[in-house]
Amino acid sequence: MPHPSHKGTGFLDPDEKELSRNDGNRVPVLLESPTLESKQAVSPEPARKPAEEALKESEERFRTLVQFSFDVYWETDAQHRFIRQEFSEALPEAPASEIGKTRWEVPYLEPDAEAWRKHRETLDAHLPFRDFELARPTADGGKRYVSVSGLPAFDETGRFIGYRGVGRHITATKRAEEALRGSEARFRTFVDHATDAFMLHNEDGTVLDVNRNACDSLGYSRDELIGKTAFDYNLDLNPLVWHRNREHLKAGGIATFESRHLRKDGAVFPVEVRMREFCQGHQRLIISLSRDITERKRAAEALREMQGELTHANRAAAMGQLTASIAHEVSQPLTAILCNAEAALGWLGSQASNVEAQQALAGIIKDAHRAGEVIDWIRALIKKAPAPIDRIDVNSAILDVVAMARSELLRHGISLQTDLTADLPRIEGYRVQLQQVVLNLILNAVEAMSGVDEGMRKLQISTDADTSNAVLVAVRDTGPGVDPAIENRLFEPFNTTKPDGMGVGLAICSSIIESHGGRLWVELNKPRGAVFQFTLRARPPTTEPSCDFGHEYGLLSS
Repeated sequence: MPHPSHKGTGFLDPDEKELSRNDGNRVPVLLESPTLESKQAVSPEPARKPAEEALKESEERFRTLVQFSFDVYWETDAQHRFIRQEFSEALPEAPASEIGKTRWEVPYLEPDAEAWRKHRETLDAHLPFRDFELARPTADGGKRYVSVSGLPAFDETGRFIGYRGVGRHITATKRAEEALRGSEARFRTFVDHATDAFMLHNEDGTVLDVNRNACDSLGYSRDELIGKTAFDYNLDLNPLVWHRNREHLKAGGIATFESRHLRKDGAVFPVEVRMREFCQGHQRLIISLSRDITERKRAAEALREMQGELTHANRAAAMGQLTASIAHEVSQPLTAILCNAEAALGWLGSQASNVEAQQALAGIIKDAHRAGEVIDWIRALIKKAPAPIDRIDVNSAILDVVAMARSELLRHGISLQTDLTADLPRIEGYRVQLQQVVLNLILNAVEAMSGVDEGMRKLQISTDADTSNAVLVAVRDTGPGVDPAIENRLFEPFNTTKPDGMGVGLAICSSIIESHGGRLWVELNKPRGAVFQFTLRARPPTTEPSCDFGHEYGLLSS
């Protein structure tokens, strides 16, 4: 390819060829040959003009190629000093001339001494080189990065005469690479310091990358984890479950589930896993975030124990309020037993008919059973052991509570009316817990009506079946009603209208009803008072005990 520097020099444009070195290696070289141009040579004018025009066209093509492909064209002599530099017109500011200096004599910031040593070895060996990168200082204190490539040039005798090559300014590329490396480093730092275990999987579950927490939680190094599959450490995951989750992920969903992870030392711990799929190029990848929930599980277990304690305390407190009523319910059959026993002894001693004696003894048995039932109910209500699930006749359970509370109602001058619908569907659940709810609502009504004139104190308990065949229970009183300001917070923990109340009774009741698939709410009674209602669905309860605390386990109130 012609070059403007050769015009009038006596040389034709260099040809690139391969020559064999003494050591047998072949290297590309540039060869120059003398032209036939001479002062004595006489060429026909018509023949020389087309040659000059062709030379100009070739020079323009070469210049265009350099302008659009590279930022600088350079040449050096046999001592590696620059003898020619042509800069692209596209450069905003051409660098200072380096003519007469070697590449390493011009001030530089990069590379280091070792890289320069290797580069000079290449030049002294007259070998081609490509993309040698260096950084020059700029006037504003910055760096200007250049990537240079060159080929050795030899004359027609094979003598080395220097290098010719090109350079590209790569400052913008370098800054972009540094920014990318910085971004990647920040992201890696962020991921490595995350409290969750991050794992990157391919489509078949093979681990491609992990963060530090994943290594710490499983006890493996990063190199040990990469290449494993999710099935190697996740005890509840297998190819079938993985495939099922993948189908959900492909639809754009997020898979969230609890599982168990196996450490390298054999320890097992519970985790909550969240998985999501995304595309990177033509490859589909799955990111998995795992959180150790050991402490959460322990807290939940402690919470359940606390719930049981609080539920038991609430039942015991209710029993304390019924002391007088229970004493009356127990004393009635005991008194009847005593009277019947004395009568039977009298009839047997007077040789009277045995019929009266038999009736008296039968009464003793009946009253003894009744006293035993009262004591069994008290024992079931206050014992801490979990109650068995039963198919409950709601009306029967309510009547048992009413019998226990009858004396308390009479003592406070409250008239009781029951309106219990027959043939209600039976409810699967905990009988004692449901009786606890009814008892709490009755005692709350008794206390609410304490400020109402006697004769106006009325309590009505009713049952019915709603349109979904669930049982509806309502407890109506004629007290002052519920303050609208606290109506929405009535079932929240520690919210109470009683001067000495703890604010847990109604929250316990609400949680018990919710665990049985129903809900508890309050409305205004007409013409006065409040009506507390709850529904019960014919399905097993969710938990036992059935009271929840905290955010997911709301603490109880009354």
